[in-house]
Amino acid sequence: MRLEQGIFLRESTGLVKEAGFWDAVSINIANMSIGPALASIGFTLAALPTVAGANLVYASLIAALLALPQVIIYSTLIRYVPRVGGDYVWLSRALGPRLAWLTNGLVLGFIVQDLAYYALIAIAAVFQLKSILPVLGLSVKLDMRLSVTIATAFFAVIVLVNVLGTRYGIKLMTALTAVSIIGLLIAAATLYVVPKAQVINAVSSLLPAGYTYSEVVSGYSGPYFSMNTMLMLLPYFAIYVYPWLNAGPAIAAEIRGRNALRWNIPMAFMLTLALMTLGFEAMYYSLGFNFVTAALSNPDLNSIINFWTIAMVSSHNLVLSWFIGIASVTWYLALLAYGAIVPIRYWFALAFDRVWPGFFAYLSPRLGTPVYAHLLDLAITATLITLTGVYYGTFTALYGATIGALVYFLAVGAATLIMGARVSLSFRVGKSTRVILLIAGALQMAVMIYLTYQFIKYPNLWGGNWLAYGVVVGSILLGTTAFLVSRHVNKRRYGIDIAATYTEIPPE
Repeated sequence: MRLEQGIFLRESTGLVKEAGFWDAVSINIANMSIGPALASIGFTLAALPTVAGANLVYASLIAALLALPQVIIYSTLIRYVPRVGGDYVWLSRALGPRLAWLTNGLVLGFIVQDLAYYALIAIAAVFQLKSILPVLGLSVKLDMRLSVTIATAFFAVIVLVNVLGTRYGIKLMTALTAVSIIGLLIAAATLYVVPKAQVINAVSSLLPAGYTYSEVVSGYSGPYFSMNTMLMLLPYFAIYVYPWLNAGPAIAAEIRGRNALRWNIPMAFMLTLALMTLGFEAMYYSLGFNFVTAALSNPDLNSIINFWTIAMVSSHNLVLSWFIGIASVTWYLALLAYGAIVPIRYWFALAFDRVWPGFFAYLSPRLGTPVYAHLLDLAITATLITLTGVYYGTFTALYGATIGALVYFLAVGAATLIMGARVSLSFRVGKSTRVILLIAGALQMAVMIYLTYQFIKYPNLWGGNWLAYGVVVGSILLGTTAFLVSRHVNKRRYGIDIAATYTEIPPE
């Protein structure tokens, strides 16, 4: 491909505005992983030093409160700088040419952490399959080799759809998200409508030999709420839910309409908060706080008992049971569909700034999609799925990679402070908006520092291992090195200092 002369790879991205209002909202909701969070919480409760006062409704509300500064930042900046790559563009232009090496290290750490998360989700999807198949009366043995194969196939099929056309990928993600939300609402309604005695009898049928409902209830006698336990749970929500507001901004250049740009983040955040809290509260309403806490924190039970399986057996209807079970898995697929869209935009933005080779921003003339970037994502994710399955056998082994995202969001908070303090940036904002950005940026930094501290302090709880940490550290070092090498090559071959791109807002 011919290299055009200029600070950017070419004069326009070539991307088309394919995403409507609901597409933009859906991609944020899919990114915030409500269904997987509801299904997987038991694995974390079982690992906590204590579950005394582990009220998941209050924990969700506290985690959402801490995410408000990020909601403000992302909702504001997406309107001023709607570019492919979203927060990468904000971060790189705020930190400027002198810290371009750091920006690229952080953003590559974020991208690869994203891919580690999709590997986590793909494996977790198979775990969810294992939990719902017996409820549906199906006896299927899934060993780790087959689980790795299925997990890889999930992501590979979704990547193929995106290679065939961006609009197909976006519509697939939106459709999967819609089915998932409907399934969650039906599941929650089931737990509210079916008499509690019937729910208890139905769930008792799931319990293995030696367990009864009353015995499980008696296994917990702690308080209904404990702030210390709430704070211990915050990293769980950081892994799955509330910091993940970057999807809309990442595809901002492809979103149609001002309202979609302005409201996709706040609407997705509020819907996610409502759906997440509704799911936890529905379990407490139908089965009681003591049973839910004791069952989810029991390793003998939490692979069987979760929000979805409880709703399935409580429905007493084969069609509803199948639909709820399918919806519990489509949540994972919706997230993987998001994963086949958003990281590509970061690869694309890096190549557009000439940091990475131009073929990452190459669009197939026939398909109109960044084929090479999609294939790279698939290769990295499949590798991480295999390594996780072979060495650890559980998706929680990749929890520790979340540190890469937290450090990146911390840097975005710092960049927001710079944007609020400087009026010389290309994307100038009003005085009142700059004050808001200053406050929100400082608060986001404080939240991310606290969450990072929690991950480091409790490595056994939050997946601190060589694979998770190695993914983060290795990708940050690679990103930094890649920028330095690319800068040298571009200067020598083309007489272009790629650091100059960080003084300009890229074209659409």
